Amino acid sequence: MITVEKEYTPQLWSHHKLLKETPELCAVKGVSILSSLGFKSIVKNGNYVYGNFSSNRAAIKCVSVNKQTFVYTAVAGADVKLVEKLRNEIAWKL
Repeated sequence: MITVEKEYTPQLWSHHKLLKETPELCAVKGVSILSSLGFKSIVKNGNYVYGNFSSNRAAIKCVSVNKQTFVYTAVAGADVKLVEKLRNEIAWKL
């Protein structure tokens, strides 16, 4: 049996909004945003994008809703101030 001890309780900050662009363009924009902020290991899977920034993880999901795109963004990590800042930067750039 393996015992895993938590090093910290992760902070999770999220954001959502409607965009007047396609989910495909939203996802491409998501890759660009994460790259511009210094995220590594960025993966785009359909209209879902995620990446790592130090010990933080961000996800951007773009979904078609009523001829618009609903985008949901989440950032998780140990440092509440950094998680909030990353979430805000992603949200502002969308």
